[in-house]
Amino acid sequence: MNKTLIRGGDVVLDGDVLKQDILIQGEKIAAVGDLSGVQASKEYSAQGLLVLPGAVDTHVHFNDEFMDTKSVHDYETGTVAAAFGGVTTVVDFSNQIPEKPLIHTLEKKKKEAEGRAIVDWGVHPVITNAASEILKEIPLLVEKGAPTIKCYMVYREEGLMVKEHDLRRIMEQLKSAGGMLMVHAEDNDIIEKNSSSLIKQGLTEPIYHAKSRPPEAENKAIEKCIHLAEQTQARIFIVHLSTAKGVRLIGQARKKGINVYAETCIHYLYFTESQLKHRDGIKWICSPPLRSKSNQEKLWEGLRDKRISLVTTDDAAYSWAAKMMGAHRFDKCPNGIPGIEVRLSLLYSEGVQKGRISLNRMVELISTQPAEIFGMSPQKGSLSPGADADIVLFDPKKKWTMGRDSLHMAADWSAYEDIDITGKIEKVFSRGELIVDGERLLAQKGRGKYIKRKLKW
Repeated sequence: MNKTLIRGGDVVLDGDVLKQDILIQGEKIAAVGDLSGVQASKEYSAQGLLVLPGAVDTHVHFNDEFMDTKSVHDYETGTVAAAFGGVTTVVDFSNQIPEKPLIHTLEKKKKEAEGRAIVDWGVHPVITNAASEILKEIPLLVEKGAPTIKCYMVYREEGLMVKEHDLRRIMEQLKSAGGMLMVHAEDNDIIEKNSSSLIKQGLTEPIYHAKSRPPEAENKAIEKCIHLAEQTQARIFIVHLSTAKGVRLIGQARKKGINVYAETCIHYLYFTESQLKHRDGIKWICSPPLRSKSNQEKLWEGLRDKRISLVTTDDAAYSWAAKMMGAHRFDKCPNGIPGIEVRLSLLYSEGVQKGRISLNRMVELISTQPAEIFGMSPQKGSLSPGADADIVLFDPKKKWTMGRDSLHMAADWSAYEDIDITGKIEKVFSRGELIVDGERLLAQKGRGKYIKRKLKW
């Protein structure tokens, strides 16, 4: 079995940062420590570099069909960008197919990924029709390694919204089967009423997208989710949390012993709603929308004190032509920002370098906890012996400018333009294979494997 040594890096493992060596044997981490007496067929120096576990992004949208368009990130372009961003595992959403059994959501993604995926991947099925025969399939999906199911409380007109009484039924079935419900928590009635009123007044610029979806819409939906979780004793996960009150609600619920967890996304931590006032404000239309600086500060606080469990990207890469459908009407713009590549570098530069979070906390937020919460540990998310050898060598001092020309995402535009960054990914290993070396992609497409997940908590 091939052996690879990574020597002399600052290894982030189990809450410590220590100068150590890592031995890779085949696809696994075999040993961590002082391995000066060990020989290997390949050796890499990590002097002056951080050695991090590969990042895990549990919120991406590949081949996503939404608002009369389709995302430009598929399992090849999306996972290539992921790899350059130090992401060695992704979990994608797969919407329920009308008139088809729910298991087809998983089968569809396996066909999309076959021969294309660069990194490892999993699937979150999305339920949009909670018919009894659909709910009966939930145990099968859990058994097949897709135990986390998503529902939307919004997008009624797009056919995605699930009503409150159906959320309860889904929660009950997931609890019984050993799964967890992920929820896009925004109140549809508030948003539809606001949108209609603003459009009638001729208030259609991008900033009014945010005005139509105020913090109250998100907070009201989160409160409903927490109430349902308390009643059913099911596990729920709030995706893309963006409000200060939402952070407080999650913290209060967790103190009461309610099984509710939450993520925020990298764009909420860097951008504010002021971006939507720019001439090209449609770049930053996403849902929930970008919020005020005061809300943003509370998100950073929630990351530090662990009320927020992880940071994802909610990568939704639509073409510029598709985004331009909303040039004159915010409600016509596909909601989403391409971001799968930027998370590690931006979170390090804006979080660790600026003292907002520690290096160990960053690793928890983008690697360890995504793997633990979503049923991929100990295989993913850690540099512990026995784990997959998913490893990132990261230069903490290198400075560069983030933008479309320095990124590898497939969208023909970037929301992350002319951003000065401290810290750069140098090498990425996936299951022991060097897949990214500087600006070189070394991996063959199709090498990524399906990750069969099982929740443990």
